[in-house]
Amino acid sequence: MNNYSNFVFPNIVFEAFPILEKLGYVRQFAPLVPLYPDTTFHLFADNNGRFLVLVMTDYADPIDQSQELKNISGEYAFEFTKLIKPYENDEYIEIKENDEILENPTVSDTDSYYRFYVAETKHKVDLRYP
Repeated sequence: MNNYSNFVFPNIVFEAFPILEKLGYVRQFAPLVPLYPDTTFHLFADNNGRFLVLVMTDYADPIDQSQELKNISGEYAFEFTKLIKPYENDEYIEIKENDEILENPTVSDTDSYYRFYVAETKHKVDLRYP
């Protein structure tokens, strides 16, 4: 298990998306009414202003989850631009409607019901480091 800011991620996350190990952990976004959260978002960033979001979910719907993140991230309005292909840091998967996603962008955790995927984001507020 890898620990980022008191949050422990399964090793499969960093095996499938090693690019995350090169980024700093920023924060978690979760639904506003987390009685039983089905999706959480973990924001990672580098010093050049690039942001990636690790999505932990029990169902993968990148279009819907991009809108959900935009809504819960407030003034920053983070939303997905493309998905990172698992096990390939420099290959991307275009975000399309559910029925049209040809490649599965997720990896599964063998110890829970969660699936994980990583999306590159854009945001409304300029968050680059000084």
